Amino acid sequence: MNKHLHKIILAFAIAVPALAGSAFAQEEPRVPAAAGETRPQNDRAVEMRMDILQQLGLNPEQVQRIRRSNMERRPLMMAAQAKVREANAALDDALYADNVDEQLVKDRLRESQLAQAEVIKIRFMNELAIRRILTPEQLVRFRELRQRFAQTRENMQNRQQEMMEKRQMKRQSRPNQTPPPEKP
Repeated sequence: MNKHLHKIILAFAIAVPALAGSAFAQEEPRVPAAAGETRPQNDRAVEMRMDILQQLGLNPEQVQRIRRSNMERRPLMMAAQAKVREANAALDDALYADNVDEQLVKDRLRESQLAQAEVIKIRFMNELAIRRILTPEQLVRFRELRQRFAQTRENMQNRQQEMMEKRQMKRQSRPNQTPPPEKP
């Protein structure tokens, strides 16, 4: 039961940002997230999100509430993600310093974990806010959509794994490019 609940929460965590992002995408084009980092607009993803919104049958008030939630969350998420990047950079610096200080590495690892936990907390709190916006009927539809999404993702991962295995087998079955040295 606990494993089942964990899977549901994880799937919800994956699908809700797509739903929430689509409501936000209707209002603002994507812009650079941080110095040197850009988020390209993906028309197919926007279309998919719009399709999800249509299939859920959100009313204008619900869409507006989701937009508001996203607008409130966005600065918090951006700051938390920046903190993760900074913590990871500090961890990387500690790991690859000329003289490794194990305690410093442990401290930096803990900071990185805490920063990542904050990102997860913000994401789940937003998802909870969105969950509260959905009607019971919309939630049922959303679960069905989420299940289809998870199945499609799993199928894609399986195909990618199969292709990687085929490539690996091809590499292993190729004869060596250089002939072995001759024996005297």
